[in-house]
Amino acid sequence: MEVIEGEIRTGPVRSSGYALKLRRVTNAALRNMVKEGKLSAERVNEELTKLNRVLYSYIVEKYGIPKDAVVNVTVKYAVSGGQFSVKGVSVDIYERDEILSKNVTEGVMKELAAQ
Repeated sequence: MEVIEGEIRTGPVRSSGYALKLRRVTNAALRNMVKEGKLSAERVNEELTKLNRVLYSYIVEKYGIPKDAVVNVTVKYAVSGGQFSVKGVSVDIYERDEILSKNVTEGVMKELAAQ
């Protein structure tokens, strides 16, 4: 039985929109396998629903990550026997740093004024 492994990345996206982006990139990445009948779109979406439920429980409920924080979700998956399964997940969270943002902004403005 052929096993196809791959990786899907949302790329940087606001935490309020990671679930939609993850669904879009996954469906785009697996489109050909679904068209060829090697994979069921319903099964893929069931797995994504489970994954998004768990991601939400950690990102929003457990850690209270703000909606405007940027996240990047990477999913390692396998397709075997017409089944899509998640083999690993990595979540990178980039929260806005007010102090650093202010310092960089002020520094840039001073440099531009001096020129």
